Amino acid sequence: MAPRPSAFLPRLAAAVFAARALSVSARPRLPPPSPSPSPAPAFSTHAFHAHLASVAPHLPSLLAALSRARAARLPLPPATRALAASALLRHGRLPDALAHFGLLPDSDPAAPLPAPLCNALLAALASSAASLAHARKVLDRMLAGAVELDTVGFGVFVKAVGRRDGGLAEVLRLVDVAGRQASRVNRSLVAMMVVDGMCREGQIEDAWRALDEMRLRGWKPDFVAYRIVAEGFRVAGRVEEEGRVLKQKRKFGVAPRKDDYRECVLAFVSNRLLTEAKEMAEAVVLGDFPIDDDVLNVLVGSVSEIDTDGAAMFCKFMVGKGRFPSTEMLVCLCDSLCKSRKADTMWEIFRVLLEKGYCKNSRDYHLVVSLLGKAGKVREAYDVLKDMKRKRLEPDILLYNSLMEALCRNDLLRPAKKLWDEMFTGGCSPNLQTYNILITKFTEMGESEEVQQLFDHMFQKGVAPDGATYASFINMLCQENKHEQALDIYKKSLSQDAEGASSVLTVFILALCKQGNFKTALSVMCSVPSNVENFNSNVILLKNLTDVGEVEMAIEHLKWIRSNSSSNFQNIMNELMASLSTSASLQHVTKLIQYLHSQRLVDDSDPWMNLMTNGYA
Repeated sequence: MAPRPSAFLPRLAAAVFAARALSVSARPRLPPPSPSPSPAPAFSTHAFHAHLASVAPHLPSLLAALSRARAARLPLPPATRALAASALLRHGRLPDALAHFGLLPDSDPAAPLPAPLCNALLAALASSAASLAHARKVLDRMLAGAVELDTVGFGVFVKAVGRRDGGLAEVLRLVDVAGRQASRVNRSLVAMMVVDGMCREGQIEDAWRALDEMRLRGWKPDFVAYRIVAEGFRVAGRVEEEGRVLKQKRKFGVAPRKDDYRECVLAFVSNRLLTEAKEMAEAVVLGDFPIDDDVLNVLVGSVSEIDTDGAAMFCKFMVGKGRFPSTEMLVCLCDSLCKSRKADTMWEIFRVLLEKGYCKNSRDYHLVVSLLGKAGKVREAYDVLKDMKRKRLEPDILLYNSLMEALCRNDLLRPAKKLWDEMFTGGCSPNLQTYNILITKFTEMGESEEVQQLFDHMFQKGVAPDGATYASFINMLCQENKHEQALDIYKKSLSQDAEGASSVLTVFILALCKQGNFKTALSVMCSVPSNVENFNSNVILLKNLTDVGEVEMAIEHLKWIRSNSSSNFQNIMNELMASLSTSASLQHVTKLIQYLHSQRLVDDSDPWMNLMTNGYA
């Protein structure tokens, strides 16, 4: 008696699931790839320390080494523990670094707490609002252990305290307590950081008092600090207070030292304290104080990761002074502006660059055109091209391709055709990339006549198509049911490059299968020369035939493969059997498996046979 549909359907679903699982498990497995050679740590403390130092720059290797040491219960001496904490901190693993730091002994004359690690950890924790409590504990240990403070560590900490946790009174207490261990601290910079943090939180009166209180304690503010507080009052509309602060600046302030700011900003960037670097540099730049070009370049590149507007401001300041950012940093900034969809800001920067004479040669113009095109500022990029021609600089094919790609990306086909004509008028011949840009776009638009003309034009100009060219054209022709024309194009690829024709064949067969033209696909496969790799194409064809229920056609093609390509037959069989687990119809799969079993191509122990026996007994 046949099972009721309601009872049979769950069994069918379970059978399909089991078939897929069994088929995957039965798939031939290659041995796992050998891991890249990496010396395993010898489990002695000295050898492990040396090994940890060697793998410290690579985070996965570092974590693996620490994990193996933990599993082996290897005791880590303080020097190794400090090394681990420092390396983890450089990789941004703040909680892990803090955990290792917490295991360092406080009172070991032979291994005192390392000052660089303590200061770096103090700054990193203070930079994170959620970790300020942990930063306080680190500072307490540093003070108790007489660890020398530095400008980065102590400066970032007291700035955070002043703006978030305790205000001026707590800052002054810390300054008094830490004074004895602050011989390496640049006190003017710390004073500037404290008032900058307060002013950013609107605590202008506290910042003003901080100028006097810190000056009286020997932490003399410089002109930058006074300017920050004066600007705070100006923005608040308090003109009288602004004037009084500026008088104090002239009376009590000291001139800022460019080298001190340079070293501090670069140290911030090196420690990935990008917000602190940005805020310190903003105070310098907005006050029009001197700053080196290389520092501005570093700021443009690094700050763009967290604040594109801030990075753009540094770039504009640099350009306003008649200096130009490096190519590397300009590209970095433009990439960030593109991701933030701030193309107008990018064009504003480039407009000033062009006015200042940034572009000296074709290479400079190419950079500007390509970056504007990437941002979608195609009209502006085209204007830059015209400006280049007015200066009698001839664009090269790379520049034309950049602009052509931007035009096509923005569906501006008419201007793209006009640019094509301009290339020839200017004596610049298109290359393979030019043709592929246009062919890909016209293929997307279904403009088969345009694609055919471009394809013919390539051969006339002696430009050989590549696999991407052939694949795009063939795919479009199959979508338009122009299978004979697609076959002619495939034959051209075959005559040009037998090795490259393999990937074109895969695209061709897949496109024919999507159109349901299996007879043409079978005919193509049977005509493929023996020197063309056809493994993937055969599997794709057999799988598609099975999925749509054309099992007889699949069986006939298997017979043909067995007769004409016996060396590949077993590999094709293995891949086909694995792929059947994703088939939508178990009935079609069953029919194929039964045939294969009858031909002794599938034995009784095969998972599919077990499934069929259990599911349909």
